[in-house]
Amino acid sequence: MSIQQITNNKFPSFTEWFEMAGYKDSGKFREEDNTKRDRLEILFQEINLPYDRPERMTTRDIIDNTKLFQNIVKRKGSELCALRLVPTDPELPKYRQRGLTLNEYLNGWFKELDIDYDKYKVEVVPHIEKTLYSVTFIINDSGIFGEIITGGHWQLTQGILENDIITFTYNFNNLQTSEKNEEVQKYLTEMIGLLKIVSEKQEILKNKIKAEFTKQGFLRGYFEYSIWSQDKKYFIDYNRLLPNIIPQIDMKLKNNDHELAGLCASPGIVTGNIKIVLDPTQADIKEGDILVCPMTTVDYLPLMKKCGGIITVQGSLLSHAAIISRELKKPCLIDVKDALQKLKNGDTIEMDADSRIIKILKNE
Repeated sequence: MSIQQITNNKFPSFTEWFEMAGYKDSGKFREEDNTKRDRLEILFQEINLPYDRPERMTTRDIIDNTKLFQNIVKRKGSELCALRLVPTDPELPKYRQRGLTLNEYLNGWFKELDIDYDKYKVEVVPHIEKTLYSVTFIINDSGIFGEIITGGHWQLTQGILENDIITFTYNFNNLQTSEKNEEVQKYLTEMIGLLKIVSEKQEILKNKIKAEFTKQGFLRGYFEYSIWSQDKKYFIDYNRLLPNIIPQIDMKLKNNDHELAGLCASPGIVTGNIKIVLDPTQADIKEGDILVCPMTTVDYLPLMKKCGGIITVQGSLLSHAAIISRELKKPCLIDVKDALQKLKNGDTIEMDADSRIIKILKNE
């Protein structure tokens, strides 16, 4: 999938997933997402944490052609970027695009927006077409756990993979990865070290951004980290709310002793009939059926709410869809490579997400 296709598809954010799933505190997530680069800027100022530092202005600067706007266009107009329009009113939607130059946005996409220009901030975020590695991870009181993949972040957040994922855990003493890779271990060790904060700075960050820390001094949160090259590595997200929703992830590998197995994205055991869905806009599901699909996108949400469990061919443990399956309390196995070949519509199965295995009880 090309970067332009990704841009055009406008993959939903965590906030949009939570809102469409009917999560009661989705407003808090909207505010958290809208202000993430404000928090990252404070971390940059206080502890020199590297992040994809944007050029900042307002939509009114663009409309009024201010000197600030002219200066940004002069310096950044022909560079690839991600453009974020962040509302100052939390009830308004956020707008974002990536993969084009600032000039291309201004001459096309921006002109088509119907917004109140006095109620939006603009972030011109650095962007490149090819990323070396992308990382998503959680830091909580149990440790650090996450995933790293070659290529763009959209693979991890959306669970639609072009490359293989390496999972990792750090118990505050030892770093373990699902695959031995010295380069990956070097990058992860460096990344983790950046988030261990000395006590004096902890107090400052508690006051400025209500940061929380583990007993070992690590900054608690959900993070996204992008490695563009050996000398360009940036944090691109810091969310304080997600660790409370995701207390722990089962980072164990597949149970290879069984013919049908996957990774546990959401725990639980369920028995039901298989419903294979390739086009969620043209399908329905009975209450309690087990949904089988290539990967759950936001179009699958109505089916996810009705089903008894979820099995996907692709997926990542910290993808938006995986986190939503936990919020919906639906057992979910991802990365079940042969699911579409070995499972048939109407088959009765037992899906044990805790043990990461699927048993066919009755063939249709």
